Amino acid sequence: MNFFTKSVVLCFVICVVLNVVGCGGHSGDINIRASGVEFLPNCYTDNGQIVGIDVDIAKTALANVGVTMDMSISESWADAYDATLQGPNRALLTVGYSEERKNSFKWAGPTSQGIYGIFTKIDGNSLYPLSIEKSKELGQIAVVKDWLETTTLEDLGFTNLTYYNTYAEALNAFMNDEIQYIASDFFHLIKRLPAGYFMSNVQTVTRYRTIFYYIAFSLDVNDSIVEACQKTIETMMRNKSRDAIVYRYFAQMPADYLPDTVQLFVEEAKPYHYNTGVSLDRRVEGSSIDMVNEIQTRIGYVNKVNLTTWTDAYAQPQYLPNSAVFTTARTPEREAMFQWVGPISSNRTYFYTLKSSGITVATIAEAKTLASVATPKNWYTHDFLIKENFNNIVATAITSEEAFNQLINNEVEALLLTDVDVQWLANENNININNLTKNIEALDYKGYIAFSLNTPKSLVREWQAKLDKMKSDGTFETIWNKWFQGVEMP
Repeated sequence: MNFFTKSVVLCFVICVVLNVVGCGGHSGDINIRASGVEFLPNCYTDNGQIVGIDVDIAKTALANVGVTMDMSISESWADAYDATLQGPNRALLTVGYSEERKNSFKWAGPTSQGIYGIFTKIDGNSLYPLSIEKSKELGQIAVVKDWLETTTLEDLGFTNLTYYNTYAEALNAFMNDEIQYIASDFFHLIKRLPAGYFMSNVQTVTRYRTIFYYIAFSLDVNDSIVEACQKTIETMMRNKSRDAIVYRYFAQMPADYLPDTVQLFVEEAKPYHYNTGVSLDRRVEGSSIDMVNEIQTRIGYVNKVNLTTWTDAYAQPQYLPNSAVFTTARTPEREAMFQWVGPISSNRTYFYTLKSSGITVATIAEAKTLASVATPKNWYTHDFLIKENFNNIVATAITSEEAFNQLINNEVEALLLTDVDVQWLANENNININNLTKNIEALDYKGYIAFSLNTPKSLVREWQAKLDKMKSDGTFETIWNKWFQGVEMP
């Protein structure tokens, strides 16, 4: 068989495999009936035209595949959702990806990113932000029935919710002072309020979830359409054409709130990852950030990092495709929950006390007799104390620095934290490390990049291969010594 004949046969085979797309990516007879609800700036009606970030991205992606899209706006989220479930050849835009929804549709995206938060009007008296736990003690919060913003709060254990049938009803109640708090996507709230109103009159009580909006296709839609749409969206991310669409509808959108090809999550935990700068000059820096960015540089594309709470960061890769959280202790309890790349840090964990207190801890049993032991909430150290039946746990700190300060300020008798954390925090706060007593070692785990189980195994293997190469060529050691000179590498 000559080269020309082979080429013709190969083209024929490809066309058969991609039967609905066809050679050249044009089908000509496939139409997707897409719908959405008014959700600024993602999907809305303007001068009789249905527009928005997610609308334009979906149209562009499907047109590139050779599929036409008829778009409509529904008055009811439940109606649009149910119609998409029924099919055929349907799609729903601006759908927050969640564990409960993931098997109900075929997904392409994310097309946009949001932040769920609880908001109130500025009164000059209240001290915000609050922790999620403290926010459960607030007065009634306006929510929209069946929206993901609402079901997420329900899953977190909120009972102080007042339900409305539409967002407009909830927002009107908030604006007319009928209710003090409202749960909303941050960007949607800004766009629904009068220009400049949010900055002058509204404050954030707490943020509780980073959310990623996708195109949700009915299950009958051909896989080749969904896969080609996904590839187009990722290409738009890389070549920045997606960015141009976003900025057309939201010129002030921060670059670190644009979704990427892989969603990476960290918490504020010095020295591994922490925020520097303010407003548009803010950056996420740290030892693990340097490691991860070097891996990505070698792959050829650097995804941005989402700095959020540990609760949010840890929850995301338990369901979200193409996502990871770091720096994560690889414990036996977590082993089957993620795909692991690493190690990128050491997590030798000790009980620390103030030398001036005279308290020493030689055994786990002795640690249980103390009045109080601080550690960050929901860390692996917190899990350990619970598992070992400690009754003196103080896990009110959201970050390692807050827990460290609880010991320094004599609010607790002991602190359970890694030696790297403690050494760094002591140096940062000009505290002589000799003022602390390093007691019994409780745990010795390594820190890893934890990928979701529905991230392609090939991607995870590529990340591990690049990290292994960094270790063999000396790059890992160079980065490590920049942050931890004299500390043994993992």
